[in-house]
Amino acid sequence: MFCLFFNRKIFLFSALVIGGLWACQGAQKKKDQDHPSEKQETTIDTPPQYFHFKIDSKGFNGSYKGPEFDERGDVAHQFSNAIANEVGQFLKASFLKKTYLKIDLAAIKISTIGLDQEDSVEYTVKMPFKRVERCAAFTGVEHCGSWDYQPKLILNKRHKDQIELLKKISIGNMEFEFYETPEGFQEYWIQFHHKDYQANCAGN
Repeated sequence: MFCLFFNRKIFLFSALVIGGLWACQGAQKKKDQDHPSEKQETTIDTPPQYFHFKIDSKGFNGSYKGPEFDERGDVAHQFSNAIANEVGQFLKASFLKKTYLKIDLAAIKISTIGLDQEDSVEYTVKMPFKRVERCAAFTGVEHCGSWDYQPKLILNKRHKDQIELLKKISIGNMEFEFYETPEGFQEYWIQFHHKDYQANCAGN
């Protein structure tokens, strides 16, 4: 009986401690959500720690330096996802502040060093922006890419499917450009007018 009573006390104490820790973590998460960090005109480091980039009204400059694969999978290849997310958010925020921007697709520079699916890789992207008139701006960005010398025919099919999906959330004309590196990296970058921000620019 004593052991049962004692064990119940330990269980209740443990539950209180764990509950308190969970509440603190929840409060911190709520606080972080209520006060998001400023992302414009600054250098941003995002997980994993190998992603480093800066974004401002002149453009995006970033690089990934680290393992091509780790326990999470093809981690280096996910840098393009991070770029699309950050640039898309920045273009939308700038548009709302009446700073109208578009990506200078013809001036994008992409390089890869050590892309061999074996060890570390350095993947760098320089993406300049242009200031334009309101309806010439773009508020959405997406990419479609492949690694390891995948046949371009396959990538083109994926690119076509991506364009069809984007038509559901975009209006007007899209712009896109194809890029490749000597190490078998291939990618399309696409910019579009997001209908939630530019509904009255349908003719552009």
